[in-house]
Amino acid sequence: MARVELPDGDGDELLRLYSLSPAMGAAAGNFTGAVYGDSVLPTRVREAARIRIAEVNQCPVCLDTRTTSDPDGLTEEEYLAIADWRSVGTFSSRERIAVEFAERFATDHLGMDDDFWQRARGEFSDAELFELGVCCASWLGLGRMTQIFDAGVSCRIEL
Repeated sequence: MARVELPDGDGDELLRLYSLSPAMGAAAGNFTGAVYGDSVLPTRVREAARIRIAEVNQCPVCLDTRTTSDPDGLTEEEYLAIADWRSVGTFSSRERIAVEFAERFATDHLGMDDDFWQRARGEFSDAELFELGVCCASWLGLGRMTQIFDAGVSCRIEL
């Protein structure tokens, strides 16, 4: 049950939370739409980073969201193994860097040292790194907002 009074309705709590402030709700929705609809990052890279942030946030909505529209996306086993990303043998070096980026973004953003940036720039263009940062900002911020307001959805989200 949400920690604020939500408008009546049958819709998911998260959508009803966003409707408390239509302009801000629309901005959050547009931000999310850009992350998923406008990013040039491959699905596997984006999802590996997203699910790592979901684990850090302990966000049940994000943890229960899967990208099923891309047949080359993560497998369920990979989704469940993200916490141990260093030992997942099916991840490419780009996917590993993306997960490390997300983990550091969420837990030690000032610890991204020169060694990390050299490795990251060896795998991604500057534009891709910027997009990864914007995606991580969305997932971290909006995921935490979902958590603090305890607003959920009633079913698994499949993108």
